[in-house]
Amino acid sequence: MNEKNGEESNQQAGKPSLALTAGDPAGIGPEIVLKTLAHPEVTAAARIFVVGHEASLRTVARDLKLKWPFASVTDVLPERGRGGRPVLLKVDAEAASDGILAGQISANAGKLAAAAVEKAVEMIHHKTVDGIVTAPIHKEALALAGSPDVGHTEMLARLTGTKQVGMLFWSEKFSVALLTTHMSLREAVRKVTRARIERMLKLLDKQWLLLFGERPRIGVAALNPHAGEGGRFGVEEMREISPAIERAVERGITVAGPIAADTVFTRARREDYDVVLALYHDQATIPVKTLCEHRAVNVTIGLPFIRTSVDHGTAMDIAGRGIANEESLVQAILTAARLARRSE
Repeated sequence: MNEKNGEESNQQAGKPSLALTAGDPAGIGPEIVLKTLAHPEVTAAARIFVVGHEASLRTVARDLKLKWPFASVTDVLPERGRGGRPVLLKVDAEAASDGILAGQISANAGKLAAAAVEKAVEMIHHKTVDGIVTAPIHKEALALAGSPDVGHTEMLARLTGTKQVGMLFWSEKFSVALLTTHMSLREAVRKVTRARIERMLKLLDKQWLLLFGERPRIGVAALNPHAGEGGRFGVEEMREISPAIERAVERGITVAGPIAADTVFTRARREDYDVVLALYHDQATIPVKTLCEHRAVNVTIGLPFIRTSVDHGTAMDIAGRGIANEESLVQAILTAARLARRSE
């Protein structure tokens, strides 16, 4: 074997296998999946099994004149493989597939999206893949389909029996974890408790070490303006957040706060902190989507495998138009491949 062939063989042997769920078939998921698989760095980074609705993928490929990237299409759980072109594992048999139209929310689309996630988890259990990457699903479609889960994070926790998971938006320069995720703001405020913050700081510290090889410097965002101004604008900082941080410091976690939310993200960009713990959904996602421009990756911490996702939704308003940006999905696959190699 010559030196070049030997290097290629070693590269193939080191490629992780990933399940890529195609998301809600009526959203931009099929489009960004097909666009993403046209990036040579993506298929070079991992052996990819796409799990999704074949008819929707074929329709999008035809209508948008996108290349069909799959070596084969199957409805049988494939054997673990390394190298080679992507394989499509179709989920048509597991859920109703009639009436899927681009941009239209439906129970059938929700069933197909959920079936893809369930099949991907089955692949994890059978050790077919090292991790899961997910295109976006629509929460209303999930509800219409009768799913008990609000979204991906909750579904994956239920399917794996994981008691505590967390949402982390990661990028090379700016990362944010969430204390609460998909719930009303009123409910999220009620969940800003000492015990909940302590548990999340412990999980974030442990998972960051596992994923990135070092313990993080964490900045905790305040809930109220000016971090409550000594109780004048709210008492949560004094009663719940500060005591939780003090307890975490006693346990050896490097954490500071509460820091006013209009300051903490600027300090994180200056690299004072590796990651910010935000207290509710939009407190995290507004700076992420404003600053990271499709390069942030949603990493679920706490699961027994690597799971990454895009930092956006199904974009039903542009589905089928050919203008969806695939960059976040590209980054999600590259990140999952890197993390999966590290965990081997």
